[in-house]
Amino acid sequence: MNIGLLGGSFDPIHKGHIEIAKEALSLLSLDSFYFIPTKNNPWKDKQNAPGDKRKEMIEIAIHQKPKMKVCTIELDSTSDEKNYTIDTIHALKEMYPNDNLYYLMGMDQAMAFEKWKEAKEISELVQLVAFNRGGYPTAHPNLETYHFVKMDNVEITASSTEIKEGALDMLDKDVLRYISQNGLYLDTMIRNRMKEKRYKHTLSVASLTRDFCKSNGIDPLKGYIAGMMHDVAKEMPHDQAKKLMKKHYASHLDQPEPIWHQWLSRYVCENEFLISDEEILKAIENHTTASTSMSLLGMCLYCADKLDPLRGYDSSEQITLCKHDIEAGFRNCLTDFYEFSTKKHRPIDPCFFEVYDKYVKGVKCETKINQNV
Repeated sequence: MNIGLLGGSFDPIHKGHIEIAKEALSLLSLDSFYFIPTKNNPWKDKQNAPGDKRKEMIEIAIHQKPKMKVCTIELDSTSDEKNYTIDTIHALKEMYPNDNLYYLMGMDQAMAFEKWKEAKEISELVQLVAFNRGGYPTAHPNLETYHFVKMDNVEITASSTEIKEGALDMLDKDVLRYISQNGLYLDTMIRNRMKEKRYKHTLSVASLTRDFCKSNGIDPLKGYIAGMMHDVAKEMPHDQAKKLMKKHYASHLDQPEPIWHQWLSRYVCENEFLISDEEILKAIENHTTASTSMSLLGMCLYCADKLDPLRGYDSSEQITLCKHDIEAGFRNCLTDFYEFSTKKHRPIDPCFFEVYDKYVKGVKCETKINQNV
């Protein structure tokens, strides 16, 4: 059998990886193709996603592609030392002694192959194969020195780095869903959508929401995701924001523009990041104005946004209250907003009073009734 091998972090796997596997299967007449996610990449200090998550993303990406498989030989290693290709190839040669192994790499790696540990021995144990990558030459002396087969493929331009910086179109949709559901890479994916101050606020709110959730017996991952994504559309250009509001949230167009982002952030989460968890989406949608149907997750996000320590005032007592009892903390936030706005003679949106009446006045009335019984 002819077996193709492609090692790497796959952090995350993207369309370019799948495309090169497809082309290799065809051009090299391969019987199977193995992706080999590394545990400790010798070229990188760390992976962003843990090994099990990277493995699961590969499995999702190759679903219904029977000739593509995942080889976990490096992930299964009990050593914390760097994974070197020569060691992996020795192990694979023992596993597949009668098969032909084709080890693939992009031209970026082929150009530096002489730096690999035991490069010459690798070239003698397997058939090396180089494929074109965008931004790199299609020829190099190493191709002859180490007896590479050169694939004449369409240049691969996708990169995991660009994906982590927000290039979502490079991902298989099911992989993107998995990423969003597990809160992977979100901190870097949203970075280019907002200014530095907003970004620091977002990171702080994500951390605080997660803490509130954990202290109150709510899924902390949901809290982290909701916090990380709550302001993702805050700095959306005005024309784009207005167009989306007219099309999808026309009933809220009369609301002040500064709060449009709670609906638009839900839209971006749902349609660009493919987040489908209704509890998370509803918490984001209500994080500015609140609503009369707040979930505990929604309360955690609402309070974290209002009490973010980066806002410049001492919110430590309120944060402690929220960690102890998020419902009491939520009522406190509503009361604080009402008293502050009244004192400063600031207008209060009528919808706020519906929320205030339910969660603050309603609780006070219930308490009085219970006291009189």
